[in-house]
Amino acid sequence: MKKDFGHAFLAYTRLSPGQEPPGNGQRVPTAKVYASPLETVDLPLARKSGGPQTWRLMAQLEAQAPELEYTLTPADLAQILLPLSDREGRRGYLSSAGAYPVEAYLLIRRVRDTFPGVYHYAVKAHQLEQIAPSPDWKAWEAALAGARGAERAGVYLVLTTVPARSVARLGPRGYRQALLEAGKAAHATFTAAVALGLAAYEAEGFYDERVAQILGLPDGEYPVSVLIVGR
Repeated sequence: MKKDFGHAFLAYTRLSPGQEPPGNGQRVPTAKVYASPLETVDLPLARKSGGPQTWRLMAQLEAQAPELEYTLTPADLAQILLPLSDREGRRGYLSSAGAYPVEAYLLIRRVRDTFPGVYHYAVKAHQLEQIAPSPDWKAWEAALAGARGAERAGVYLVLTTVPARSVARLGPRGYRQALLEAGKAAHATFTAAVALGLAAYEAEGFYDERVAQILGLPDGEYPVSVLIVGR
């Protein structure tokens, strides 16, 4: 595929060994506030009990790094991956033009009755496909650029994006949508992990080329998110 501005952006924003991790300690506002709005409306407190269980769960969402070397179960993985599964052509998150550019991989370290290794999640069959044996775990932890609790995780969920799928249907705007959808998928799986009572934490920075190499990703497929899951 032609190396256009979308590929240039993804290449420019990747992190490599020797570079400073994201963030430089500078404090910037985290929300926009208007100094002189025409009017303000005080809203009632949002409900955190009663009604759909989603409301209660949203009140509990909190990113936490694993503290124990905890063994997960295949049932845990099934629930975490449920939002990504194919449901008669649809999945648990919205995709513009039905392109679904997101792919999911799991590096399994401690899961009951499951061989450690690198797996791809087959969304249509709702099954894991082992594509490589266990990586050098120290090298993998190094690829995550010092993410908290990485060595205690039971599983690492890596979401990648294949922008060409979105670009084929949406043109250059497909690059934007491909990244947005990876964010939707990441939040859905994070929510599922928290609902199970697990510790889930997104690696804030990782070395893109090292992660891609360990997963064996082809050109045109980019790692976007790494979710560290344990207890």
